[in-house]
Amino acid sequence: MLTTTVLLAAAAEEPARGWGGPIALAAVAAVYIAGATLHHHFRTREDPSPTGEGDSGSGVKPQVTQVSDTSDTDRDTGWWGRIVEVGGRRVRTADGPAPTRDTDVDLDLDGDDAEGEEDEGEEDEAESIEDVIGKMLDRGHQYAEIVRQVMEEFEVSEATAKRRIRDVRAERIAAAS
Repeated sequence: MLTTTVLLAAAAEEPARGWGGPIALAAVAAVYIAGATLHHHFRTREDPSPTGEGDSGSGVKPQVTQVSDTSDTDRDTGWWGRIVEVGGRRVRTADGPAPTRDTDVDLDLDGDDAEGEEDEGEEDEAESIEDVIGKMLDRGHQYAEIVRQVMEEFEVSEATAKRRIRDVRAERIAAAS
């Protein structure tokens, strides 16, 4: 009797399982498969051609046709000047008189004043890297400042600037001994 009681107690503790869980899983799987199928269908379908009916079979149609405008020069002239051929290239030139330069009002900001060069008589030669480094060393500038200044002024790399500084120092040491 003890065995029967234990079996009845074990049977009573086991929960009653139904078909709700498996049916819910099957419904989720069906919805997933239907969504994946529709997604695949819409992603792989052929979109209609924007260029019209039928394929040409030869590939991509050219979108632009090449037109030569050398025979029509009337439209090349207008408010902004005219088109002329210089050395085989078409170049736009300005129409009208050349702009005049008023020296009282127009300031020479970049140092390219043509009249100023005539007054001086001779051009100043640009300083070399070695001259600039020598002046900065004489003035007692820091090494890093000399490197930065040479890199900015002469547009050279850091290694080139440092090499030139070493060369100038070596020349000075050789001249001193």
